[in-house]
Amino acid sequence: MIKKILLLVVMCSYALVLGQDKMTIAWDVSLSMQNRNIDKEFEFLDKYFQKYPNTRARVILFNGIQANERDFTIQNGQWEGVKKELSEAIYDGATGYHTLTKVFLDGTTFLFTDGIENMEEDLPPLGKQLYVINSRVKNNLKNLQFLALSNKGRFVNLKPPGATVKEELINGFIHGLDVPLEAVTIRVKDSKKKTRPNEDGSFQIMAVPGDIVVIEVAGIDPVEKLVSQNEELNVWLEYEGIELGEVMLEKKKEEEESSEEINTGIGKQKKRNVGYGITTLESEDFNAAATTISEALQGKLPGVRGTNIETSLIRGQTTLVGNNFPLIILDDVPLPIGQSTDFISPGSIASVTVLKGFAATVIYGSQAQGGAILLKTKMMAERERRDLQNLEAKKVVNKYNDSNLDAPVYNKSYLTQLAQESDVLSAYTLYLNQRKALLDNPTYFVDLFEYFSTKNTRIAKSIGYSVLERHSNNVGALRTLLFKAREKGFYDMELHFAKAIVENYPNRIQSYFDLAMAQKSNGNLQVALDLFLGIADGSIRPDLDFNPILKTANQEIRNLLDDHKDQLEISKTQVTHLEKEALEARIVFDWSNWDSDFEFIFISPSENYTRWKHTMDNPERLKDELEKGYSQEEFEISGGDKGIWRVIVKYLGNRNQKSNVPEYIRCLVQYNYGKENERTEEFIIHLFKEGSEQLAFSLDTLSG
Repeated sequence: MIKKILLLVVMCSYALVLGQDKMTIAWDVSLSMQNRNIDKEFEFLDKYFQKYPNTRARVILFNGIQANERDFTIQNGQWEGVKKELSEAIYDGATGYHTLTKVFLDGTTFLFTDGIENMEEDLPPLGKQLYVINSRVKNNLKNLQFLALSNKGRFVNLKPPGATVKEELINGFIHGLDVPLEAVTIRVKDSKKKTRPNEDGSFQIMAVPGDIVVIEVAGIDPVEKLVSQNEELNVWLEYEGIELGEVMLEKKKEEEESSEEINTGIGKQKKRNVGYGITTLESEDFNAAATTISEALQGKLPGVRGTNIETSLIRGQTTLVGNNFPLIILDDVPLPIGQSTDFISPGSIASVTVLKGFAATVIYGSQAQGGAILLKTKMMAERERRDLQNLEAKKVVNKYNDSNLDAPVYNKSYLTQLAQESDVLSAYTLYLNQRKALLDNPTYFVDLFEYFSTKNTRIAKSIGYSVLERHSNNVGALRTLLFKAREKGFYDMELHFAKAIVENYPNRIQSYFDLAMAQKSNGNLQVALDLFLGIADGSIRPDLDFNPILKTANQEIRNLLDDHKDQLEISKTQVTHLEKEALEARIVFDWSNWDSDFEFIFISPSENYTRWKHTMDNPERLKDELEKGYSQEEFEISGGDKGIWRVIVKYLGNRNQKSNVPEYIRCLVQYNYGKENERTEEFIIHLFKEGSEQLAFSLDTLSG
């Protein structure tokens, strides 16, 4: 009987030990975790092994790409082997918990992580009892708590009490034309920290992610920008004494104005030489239901007050004697001051131009002391158009000189050093040493991803995913890796980056298009179709304006239906989506960096050419891109000359001279779009040598 009791006691004691004989240490080795408080974490583990001195420990070093496990037997609380394994861990890549498939399911799991999950996938079971442990000041507290609660576990926060995020040197840039930088003040809200921009518009200021940086100019409303980790603060400043904004407002460059001509009533002059304010309104902007020209222009002309234009007052035109009515000029013919304009049909007018400023009297005399309003009829506009055509026809057609075409060689010192290494492991070790000084340079990670992509896929992906960890608030860097992942056929990686872009930039319309394309790459065709349809009808985000990418989204719907209609639920598609318009080529250019200046040059078989510029020559376009958040344009080649078409990309530089954001253009070409022999190519063009001209592709429209 005594022996049975002793045996029962021994068995119970063994059961207690058995309850703790297996434990897993899941050790996050993503790039951000290299700044962990390892002393605090080791102190936690030391107390555990003191309480449970005899146990079997499985150490899993994991990131979103891989999880390497190693088992240890702990006796008498001696866990030096485990400590050495953890101390020598290499940190790279982004966080993803889906790789933790080898934890002891019948034991306790200690998950050491900061909760900054960049690669969201289904979470595997993490053992009978989960402890989620964080030691970093920078963390995702919400996700840490969710990880614990969703697994019925506990959250342990080892972050030192009262610890705060350290200040960082925040870089920024003031963009704009004719900006009086000396009048601009940049400060951190609710602090005494302030600075001014340099001569090139760049500035730096110490701040903490979450702070508000205020950009001020005397006499106008300040602009506030939220500071995010590693994000450059780009502000567009248009200064005319009245306006400052986070995005560019409509403004034409001086060079563009210098070539624009207006009809002054005594002949055409260059706009910049006229010497007075000018406002022009086109016929499509008139009040549609109007029966008189005054009704058509009511409330449409800024600075013009009055019910009838012939007796209106133009702001700034005031005299103490006489009247202040403007001089009305109809097709170069001045009308008597104050004469009714009711005889003029609004439908016959092509444009209206208001001339302001006392200098107008120099041309028109005292009768124009109240300003001048020029009315141009559609007949006159058509006559001028024909005259211009005839003039252009007499000019010698310029042929494009492509002797400047080159294949620029991209070379960086760190790439030269890597090329000297004898094997991949040595090169990777060198990378770990190089990156210490280059952590804040996203171009470095892009270049290293490219370098290792042909040598070791796992290493390449880890380096590429490090951009999610280090530069998640840099849309240019994220989109470059999106491009690169697609180029290499790493479609799972493309989808992770697309999801991250939507999460970080939900107000950019481009984010949803990128996600749809990534879902298509991964074979999630219905998801992709639904996303494109949501863009097409605006239902995906009713508060956003998807018009700039509407055409391209509809074309992608047609592509999906043309290739996979039998696999899709298409009840929400339109009849127009079922047929493609036959084209020689459909071209979609997509660029990673808004600051990039470049132009596309389309050269016909007869050597005539057309340019499309992404520069300050096209300010309205740049404004629209910033406001709505997109970076692509679609072109078509249809009909016209038969033979070889060439498309050239010319790089003109970066508007932010201190930017280190990668600059790439992705090109999708669908040859013979909508025809039986349709085929598709995609490729990437690297922009790095200012002034370089690269052949994007050529197309033979003669052979079809």
